Amino acid sequence: MKRILIITGCIVFSFCIIMCKKKAAQNNATCKTCSGTPLSHPYDSSGTFYFLPTAFTPNGDGINDVYSVFYNNLDTANSTITIWNMGGTEVFSGKITMRWEGTDLSGNRLGAGQYPVYAQLKTKAGLMVNTCTCVTILTYSGSCIKTNGVTYYFPDQ
Repeated sequence: MKRILIITGCIVFSFCIIMCKKKAAQNNATCKTCSGTPLSHPYDSSGTFYFLPTAFTPNGDGINDVYSVFYNNLDTANSTITIWNMGGTEVFSGKITMRWEGTDLSGNRLGAGQYPVYAQLKTKAGLMVNTCTCVTILTYSGSCIKTNGVTYYFPDQ
C-alpha cells in the first residue's frame, strides 16, 4: 500500500511540474497583445532605440524574410526574445542578435498567423525592459496580401 501511495504521489508531483511549466508558457504567450502597432522605443538621450516589426513574409524572396529586432545601445548579451505559437508552445528563443525564419524549434516552417513575442531588453545603462507584442507571419506570393484591414509594420517602411 505504501508503494502505491509513493508511486501515485510521484506521478501527481511529476504531472504538476509538467502542467506548471506548460501553464507558465501559456501565461507568457497570452500576456501579449496582438495589435497592429509596432513595439518601439524612439531614440532617447542615451542613444537607446528598439523596434520589433509586427509582420514578415518568410517566402524566400529576399524581402522581409526573417523576423529580427532592430536596436541601438542595447546590451545584446543580456537581451532576448521568445516566441510562441498561439497554443503556448515555444517556437523560438534566443539573443536579440538572432533572426527568426518562421520555423519551430525543429526547423519546420510554420503557417501564417499570429505569434506572441516576449522581449527582455537590457539597455547599456542597465535598465531592463520586459514587454510583450505579437508578430504575424503573412503568406505572400507576389501579389496582394489579404489583411482584413489590419496595418502591419515592416522594417523597410
